[in-house]
Amino acid sequence: MTFTLRRQLTVALENEPGRLASISRLLANSGVTIDGLCVIDNIEQGVVRILPSDADVCHDHLTSRGFYVVESEILAVNLSNMHGILARVTEALAHGKVNIDYAYVTAARDAGYSMLAMKVSDLPLAESILEELAFDGSLPSD
Repeated sequence: MTFTLRRQLTVALENEPGRLASISRLLANSGVTIDGLCVIDNIEQGVVRILPSDADVCHDHLTSRGFYVVESEILAVNLSNMHGILARVTEALAHGKVNIDYAYVTAARDAGYSMLAMKVSDLPLAESILEELAFDGSLPSD
């Protein structure tokens, strides 16, 4: 298991056909790869969370087109696709009193792994817990 801090961008969009397509095309044309994506629907608008390959370029392109962008720092955890690994990670965070505000999973670039993107209540504490968990021998290290 490895993890990194990543910058995530959140954008509110009108909940109508083509809005996600327009952002996707804008980012593709600007050379930004979307490493993770979460779309949440609402009655009047959608919320799109983007984990871009280049947060600065992504932010600049979205704001230049009039989108309101909120940045967050999240933990991106590469998890091996083994039985119970999500339970072990989330239990360790819970035991350390770290709240997971939200999370989503996306494919990692390496086969056999998935990436867990998490917004947590205490980033430094969560990092410490994950480092300890990775090095205590209970999880495979990469």
